Amino acid sequence: LYISLGCWMMSSVIYVSWNVNGINHPIKRKRILSFLKSHQVHVALLQEIHLTQVEHDKLRRGWVEKCFYSSFSLKARGVAILVNKNSPFHCLSQVTDPEGRFIIVHGRWGSKPVTFASMYAPNIDDPQVIQNFFLQLTQYPSPWVIGGDFNCSLDTAMDRSSSAPVAQTHMAKAILTSVAECGLTDIWRHLHPTAREYSHYSHAHKSFSRIDLFLISTSLIHRVKACEFLPHFISDHSPIWIQLETPEDLIGPYRWRLDPHLLTKEELVGEIKSAMREFFQFNQSPSSSPDMIWEAFKAMIRGKIIAFSSANKKAFQQQMVSLEQELRGAETELYKNNLEENRERVATLQHNLNVLSSSRAERALLRTRSRFYARGDKAGKLLAWQLRREEADCLIPSIKLSDDTISFTPEVINGAFQSYYSSLYS
Repeated sequence: LYISLGCWMMSSVIYVSWNVNGINHPIKRKRILSFLKSHQVHVALLQEIHLTQVEHDKLRRGWVEKCFYSSFSLKARGVAILVNKNSPFHCLSQVTDPEGRFIIVHGRWGSKPVTFASMYAPNIDDPQVIQNFFLQLTQYPSPWVIGGDFNCSLDTAMDRSSSAPVAQTHMAKAILTSVAECGLTDIWRHLHPTAREYSHYSHAHKSFSRIDLFLISTSLIHRVKACEFLPHFISDHSPIWIQLETPEDLIGPYRWRLDPHLLTKEELVGEIKSAMREFFQFNQSPSSSPDMIWEAFKAMIRGKIIAFSSANKKAFQQQMVSLEQELRGAETELYKNNLEENRERVATLQHNLNVLSSSRAERALLRTRSRFYARGDKAGKLLAWQLRREEADCLIPSIKLSDDTISFTPEVINGAFQSYYSSLYS
């Protein structure tokens, strides 16, 4: 049971950078992808994915259409960039690091050029890796959006919870030098110049630090709506979230599907039974054909299910958001007072969030298995999805016009084809 519910408008682009500390386990992988989907992420820059060269297709699921990655020979390191299937991104070129430290992808977002990069710096003081990364990055035009775990604090006073003075690492100096030379900005610090928030807790040093960064071109600063750390409960690093205005409104289809798990809820079953009795009690008119009554019944019952499903989803999402906000507040309190009771409260909230996200991931995996069992060898929607992906590969992203200029605008491309065939067959 499905129905098209119109269109959505995208007035902003949401990026998340996240050290996921391994994404091999199917439950954890589903939880991570569901978490990103729940925050309506368009581009995810991931670090420490721990996948080998042949395993990255596991990430092309659900909302993910494009997956760019750089892997290491062992199940260690590894970075990836995931792009939402509803995003108008077209890749033109990319460069990967054989050590699995970074990936740089250059392309066009609609008709605008953009370069994404995901970076995982070593946990030893090796400025050569940083210099090599920025050397590769500058081969591509700006604007740049860089997310990564840089494994060092740029400001040893503000970005660490420990009050013990430490010297700035050579890697941090190399990052600051490259940021200044490339016209980049540490956007979280730019928006929160006096705040103390952290993205990682070191059990060895018993201290917090802000080592996960978003570096963006200064030309994009005016488009930034917000940049925040999200609570961490799936990985040992906090995701960092950034929202940028996009100059173009994009329209895409939305399809609703019945969640069979809803039928296990007694309140929905009771509501459906009551609605069915009431409907057929008042719609037994001899002047109405059985076909018309049946179509009206389907529309009515579908509306009931959509309303219940929407309310159920909102309640679940509100519970997740409430727990995330409570966890974020508890983490902030823990940063200020590293007491046992604060640590226990954070651990309890993390457990509650893990239970919620795990249950949703398990249901999603169950639906996937049942769908492939029922339709895997038949010509149905699975085949249609594959054909749609092949059609997307045939997309014409740009065209050379008669005046030797290149246009990436869909309206201009369509007009050029229309003009060509009109003159050809006139």
